[in-house]
Amino acid sequence: MADIIPFAFVLFSIISISYAVPRSVTIRNDLGTGLVLLFHCLSADDDLGNRFLPPGESWEFHFNTRSVGNTLFHCGFKWALADEKKFSVYDDNQHRYTCSQCVWSIQRNGTCLTSDAITASLCYPWSPGWPTPTPDGENTS
Repeated sequence: MADIIPFAFVLFSIISISYAVPRSVTIRNDLGTGLVLLFHCLSADDDLGNRFLPPGESWEFHFNTRSVGNTLFHCGFKWALADEKKFSVYDDNQHRYTCSQCVWSIQRNGTCLTSDAITASLCYPWSPGWPTPTPDGENTS
């Protein structure tokens, strides 16, 4: 019996680690007044390159997370006459259970998240550094 418990634990661990969970992030340009959104998103493994998004349009990317993982995608955003804004658009520590389809509305005063698992938008003001939303809605740098 003692041999079964370690075997079962190892088997469960292998299955858990190899189980991929599909995710998506959508970036929507809600800056208004004809402003084009320039942005660059990346993770430790993937650089999604420089992009531009006309007013009112969206861009989406897809990826898989592991059941035990630490996926983090962050983006730098820029538009006319504004300093670069930086934000983590997917962080396993924050979005694992609330955001398999994350939609970020990029606005002049901040960004708002809607997802398949929350009933109201969560909005965050821009702040310096690489802020990540915390569960109480405050940014951390």
